[in-house]
Amino acid sequence: MWADNEADFDLLGFDFLVDGLVVALTEPRLLPLTVGVLGDWGSGKSSLMRIAGREVAALTTSVESEEGPKPKPRYLVVEFSPWQHEDYDDVKTALMTSILDALHENAPSLKAEINRLRKIVDGLKRLGRRSGRVGASVAAGATPIVLQLTSPDLDPGVVDLAAAGAGALAGEVNAALADPPASAGENERATVYPEDIKTFRTLFGDLVAAAPYEAVIVLIDDLDRCLPETVVDTFEAIRLFLNTPQTAYVLALNQTVVESAIDSRYPDLKKQDGAGIGRDYLEKMLQLKVAIPPLSAPEAETYVNLLFAELHLGEDEFIKVRAAADAIRAAGDLTVAFNTGIAGEALGNIPSQLAIDLSWAAEITPILSTSLRGNPRQLKRFLNNLLLKYRSAARRSIDLKLPILAKLMVLEDQHQTDFQRLFDWAIAAGGSCPEIAEAEDRARGVAPASVAPVSPSKIVGSRAAKKAPAIPAKTPSAPEMVSEAQTWADKPHIAAWLRAEPPFKGVDLRKYFTYSRDKLSFGVSASRLTPVLQQLLSRVQNELNASRRSYYQQVKDLDSAEQAQFMEALLERVQRAPAGTALTAALELAEQIPDIVQQVCDVLKRIPVTSIPPETASKAVNRLPQDSPGVRSLFDVWATSDNNALRSVLEASLAAQGRTGTSGDLG
Repeated sequence: MWADNEADFDLLGFDFLVDGLVVALTEPRLLPLTVGVLGDWGSGKSSLMRIAGREVAALTTSVESEEGPKPKPRYLVVEFSPWQHEDYDDVKTALMTSILDALHENAPSLKAEINRLRKIVDGLKRLGRRSGRVGASVAAGATPIVLQLTSPDLDPGVVDLAAAGAGALAGEVNAALADPPASAGENERATVYPEDIKTFRTLFGDLVAAAPYEAVIVLIDDLDRCLPETVVDTFEAIRLFLNTPQTAYVLALNQTVVESAIDSRYPDLKKQDGAGIGRDYLEKMLQLKVAIPPLSAPEAETYVNLLFAELHLGEDEFIKVRAAADAIRAAGDLTVAFNTGIAGEALGNIPSQLAIDLSWAAEITPILSTSLRGNPRQLKRFLNNLLLKYRSAARRSIDLKLPILAKLMVLEDQHQTDFQRLFDWAIAAGGSCPEIAEAEDRARGVAPASVAPVSPSKIVGSRAAKKAPAIPAKTPSAPEMVSEAQTWADKPHIAAWLRAEPPFKGVDLRKYFTYSRDKLSFGVSASRLTPVLQQLLSRVQNELNASRRSYYQQVKDLDSAEQAQFMEALLERVQRAPAGTALTAALELAEQIPDIVQQVCDVLKRIPVTSIPPETASKAVNRLPQDSPGVRSLFDVWATSDNNALRSVLEASLAAQGRTGTSGDLG
């Protein structure tokens, strides 16, 4: 398994992004510079920034010494996470302190200059404790920084109001800075509390220029985890105090999240079109952006394969396969850069377990990478979850085949409704599932065979078995009689999943469902049903109208106890998925079985109205007996709801029958 943290080496093929970042940070003409490394959660921002930072820190120049030429680092690289400070420290002063600490450690000859700046930071800390945070405007007469950074089309009234308050804020800041502790000596008074906080910026610029480095580069991570105030404080620290010549700041962030944080921090600052200021603020803070694209399917496959190589190979062998992958990536054609064939060329002999893992991973990764939008962290978490389940089963001597478990988990992770259907089939079958075999044949182009009828008489002691006729065999050659399994297999995403190796035909999946049902939701009512009723429950949720309705007579033939159990299970499905076929089936059954009308209406009233599809109103008007008190009560709820679309369809459907949505008119 793999740790869910930043990588120390590049498995993602981000070398072209690393190169661009290194070039920017080492170009003196660009300094001072603020760079944004942009990407979604888990896209590899932190890894990219760390790898680039390590490369920059390793750059050296040769200097003469008594012992001869010696390498000297050209850049000082400082890492900082505002997220780790926001609960107990002022982020501005925490960032300033982190940089001064790094300079103190690596440039001890500048101790006096560093200590002078530390005293100013200590004064700002006292101000922060007094006022809650170091204000956005700390120079006398300054306009708040947010107004300096945003576009000129802000609402004029908001600008005037903010500017009017700037002087008062500046006065408060300077008064606080001019009031040292009683124990402070005269020298401390003169040093710690300058007339203008801009002195810090000047002194800091002089300090960096005197340091034995070409530039100080600060890597700021986790910004998109922070509270809005922390996000803005981090930018303000850079802009007000630290953005001096020979400095660069690299911030890893999700652009949408940070823009929203800025909007939230300044909710009253709006542009004339009503939009927030977050986008403009960020545009003016970042002089350069490095955007991380999602992994393509071949890139995702390469990444997953390299993860397994890391798992199964020793250090020297792993270095070889990484070099082989890097050489293929250098061509820039976005093909799979590491697989079984490439491993064979690089290693000669491939460890057997690695060969097995690369084989099944090649089948599922294209499907998984598409649904996970090429996100490296989500891919890694899926694989960790997979191996966790597999090893948990092994501890109890349960023999699961890893490829089968992996394929099943792909369906569970990405298509829960389809996973639920497969689960229903497998549990009802009590062994290998005929529906999955039929669906696989359909997807793989195998000539269909007749589906053998299921005889309820096999269930000894079941009253349903004595009364319900056998479910008739389907005739696939007749279009109107296409089976539910075949309809399921015709969905494009299911067809692709069914064609992936390994096949499930003849496999008893029940032990796999023990370990792969994290997102499965089924009520006690469904688990109590006999196998025949479970199968009937699945049949009445067929998306084909004719096929679904052909089983309603079997529901009507159930005795009252079994019918109650069946409807409880069906309506539990309705509550979980109001947009599914279970709701249609419940309404159609209520039309034919008056005794269940009240039960159906009660359940529909418990479902949040916003979750009910508008077309449900038309179906309910057409199917339910409108002289029923339960139906009238249901329509009253819908007619007074905030679901405008549902209410409109209800009113139109009732009007078509000469009724309205009020209980009085319905009576």
